[in-house]
Amino acid sequence: MSDRSPLEKQLITCVVLFLLLGQVILFSATGVPALQRYGSEFYFVSRQAVSAVLGFLLMLFLSKVRYQFWFKIAYALFAFEVLLVAATFIPGVGHHAQGASRWIRFQGFLLQPSELSKIVVPLFVARLLAESKLEPFSTKKFLGATASVLLLLGLIFKQPDLGTTTLLVLAMLGMFFIAGLSLMYLFTGVLLGGAGFAAALIRYEYRRKRVFAFLNPWADPQGSGFQTIQSFLSFHSGGIFGSGIGNGNAKLFYLPEVHTDFIFSLIGEELGFIGAVVVVAVFAYFSYLLFRTSFKAADRFACYFAFGLAFLLTAQVAVNLGGVTGLLPIKGLPLPFISWGRSALIVNLSMVGILLNIVRQSDPESGRVSSES
Repeated sequence: MSDRSPLEKQLITCVVLFLLLGQVILFSATGVPALQRYGSEFYFVSRQAVSAVLGFLLMLFLSKVRYQFWFKIAYALFAFEVLLVAATFIPGVGHHAQGASRWIRFQGFLLQPSELSKIVVPLFVARLLAESKLEPFSTKKFLGATASVLLLLGLIFKQPDLGTTTLLVLAMLGMFFIAGLSLMYLFTGVLLGGAGFAAALIRYEYRRKRVFAFLNPWADPQGSGFQTIQSFLSFHSGGIFGSGIGNGNAKLFYLPEVHTDFIFSLIGEELGFIGAVVVVAVFAYFSYLLFRTSFKAADRFACYFAFGLAFLLTAQVAVNLGGVTGLLPIKGLPLPFISWGRSALIVNLSMVGILLNIVRQSDPESGRVSSES
């Protein structure tokens, strides 16, 4: 890492800390359930470790790939992503679980194409915005781009995956804002997005229950409010200093999905209030570094692309932490780099790899300043 700038080193250090913590907490969370279900306490953690190593190597590789390459293939990659997400609905190709069709089974590995959209959508929008600065959109191109984005978002929403759809919409609005798009268009986008979100809540009862559980989980303590209440109990049990790694009770079938959406609850129980605050502080600093990457970018495309990636990584953290602490409705989003989820882990590490290359070409301290693409 001797040739890397201070910003690159800090980003990589944060990622390594998250991965190490993730392995320790994941083993604590899954040891007993994995032994009972699969006959090995290492079932989850060993698979996550393989994905972490592969993802970390991919991150380092992508940090060497010039971000201008992504500009060139943005449209082709977007079309490929639409096909991948559409494939989740094909019988025999898509994998259905827990009421959703979000995965493709490939060689024993479950690929979640909607995770890849967290790279592809910001890339697609960043290229459109960068091109619009050089040459105004024709009506035909604008309508075509809008229809393409709505098609992909519609497919992800249909899986159903309201959480990812919402994050992508918010990321796009953020990118439009920093690009200087007219406030009228932004306001229209917010209204349409809000109307779509409200319609999604009205249509599906389980989503309405999540909102009501967020407002008052004790109204249905054995139903929609169960996870939230159990999360509160985990934090309370941890106290100031925690029960110690491996000594938490939430993982003993008290808190469902503790190794995915609610792993921070286990952190609060086993590491205590102090440990939880330290983890949040590192994530906050990591988010600052991510957005700093965007604002230090050498050209418009890199700035927009980096902002979209930074927004999505930060928003995932905020939504997850907000859900497990009762500050936001539960959205089913894992905690980046720490929660169980092999596709999500590899994609998140890939996002950091792309950001590292943007830093390499724009950080004055690295001596590698890019020209306008």
